[in-house]
Amino acid sequence: MKKKKYKRKNKGLKFLIYLIVIILTLVVIFEYRTIAYNEEQRLNEIKEEQERKEKEERERKYNTCMNTPYQDDSIDTMFEELLETTNAAIYFKDINNNYTLTSRENASFYGASLIKLYLASYLIENARAGNIDLNTTITYTYNYSLYHGRLLSTRTVGEEITLSDLIYYSISVSDNGAYMMLSDYVGVTPLRNYANNLFGTNLTISEGDRFSYLTVSDTNKLLEYVYDLIQVDDEYSSLLINAMNNTYFNSLNFDDKTFLHKYGYYNLNYNDIGIYNSDNPYLISIFTLYGPDEEYMFNQTRKISKSIYEIYQTNLDLKEEYCTSLAYPEENKTMKIDTEL
Repeated sequence: MKKKKYKRKNKGLKFLIYLIVIILTLVVIFEYRTIAYNEEQRLNEIKEEQERKEKEERERKYNTCMNTPYQDDSIDTMFEELLETTNAAIYFKDINNNYTLTSRENASFYGASLIKLYLASYLIENARAGNIDLNTTITYTYNYSLYHGRLLSTRTVGEEITLSDLIYYSISVSDNGAYMMLSDYVGVTPLRNYANNLFGTNLTISEGDRFSYLTVSDTNKLLEYVYDLIQVDDEYSSLLINAMNNTYFNSLNFDDKTFLHKYGYYNLNYNDIGIYNSDNPYLISIFTLYGPDEEYMFNQTRKISKSIYEIYQTNLDLKEEYCTSLAYPEENKTMKIDTEL
């Protein structure tokens, strides 16, 4: 009887030991798997963190590159090819990429109504500084009605017209009567001094001739200043943008591309200057002797404007390609292999 009890105890002890071993084995396996899982998680987190940092670094490198001025050598060749087809004076400036393309930049042309943008700039700058109130009115007298202004003629002789309205008239449809009213209000000498002091431009205006000879270098300086003026979000910017955003004698616009512009046209002289007001803005002045055949002068000037845009866009495309290859070299390599295949 005692042996049987001993055997039973022995079997019970063995079972208990086996059970303990199994439990310990399971615990070890569980712990091992937990440790392995945690290690895998840790490695994955490290990998994800590295990938995140690499992604951020590549994006930083790409964005830094895209925000850095860039000019590809090939665009000079494209511009030279354009100049073979025209004798126009051209001044182009890419603001973000800080480069210019010019031809006959110091040749003097009769600017005609381009002078109106100088006057508008003068008035808006002084209004913003608090020196002039654009709600001030000028009496529309009979002598101004003789200029047959497109918008001024819709008003009544003897009526009081605000400086703000006259600025809009003189820029949006190049209203000569409105310009003469503003020119008389400001005076010839203050406008000459303004252009000379701010831009180094010697306006040839006089009491007898309120218009001026100009160069594309002169007007691009003006455009650069106007561009800065309209960066401030206020009523003055809105007035100038709305006035310049017109299709009247606008040969810079083409397809779906629109420019804030001001033209000048007298006899053979046809000039158009403007701002391509986008995320990548540029300034363009084109002076020609394509008049007085309006269809011809519009078509030829628009061709120049479109060619300049294509040169500008080519540079932007090449810049993006360069920045992509700088930040994502393996993608660029894959793209080249796919192209070759």
